[in-house]
Amino acid sequence: MAARSEAKLDFSCSATKAAAKSYLKWKSFVSLLETAANEVRAAELSGITNMKLGIVLMNDEELLEMNREVLKHDFYTDILTFEIERNKHEIEAELYLSLDRARENALQYKVTLRNELARLAIHGMLHLAGYDDKKPATKKKIREKEKFFLEYLQTERSIEY
Repeated sequence: MAARSEAKLDFSCSATKAAAKSYLKWKSFVSLLETAANEVRAAELSGITNMKLGIVLMNDEELLEMNREVLKHDFYTDILTFEIERNKHEIEAELYLSLDRARENALQYKVTLRNELARLAIHGMLHLAGYDDKKPATKKKIREKEKFFLEYLQTERSIEY
């Protein structure tokens, strides 16, 4: 693992009413999401000494509406990453995850919902660290990093999916 930052992550996680109603056990994912985000922060954002991160769990329709309104994209997505404020040593950001898309992805790729949610948190954090997934070469690199962190969480942190 790369040099690790000792900065602490100021983390919060919430779910919209609609998402909480559909996924009654959403709170059971909070610790996993925080751990996944913190591992990427420590390894990939080592120059950041103060990070405030909020993760909001939503349903498909809510995230689609946000995607349309904010980014002018008219398609479903599993995650939106927003950097709110950043300077040399501080960052404030929010990740918006669709629990519906995460569930569909998990079924498609034959992984658990926990595994897919961890991957999404990792993916969003990698975007904040400067990784892009717009071109095939950069998409390959971000996928490799996702795999690395998922394996790290399982082997080194004993996170069960």
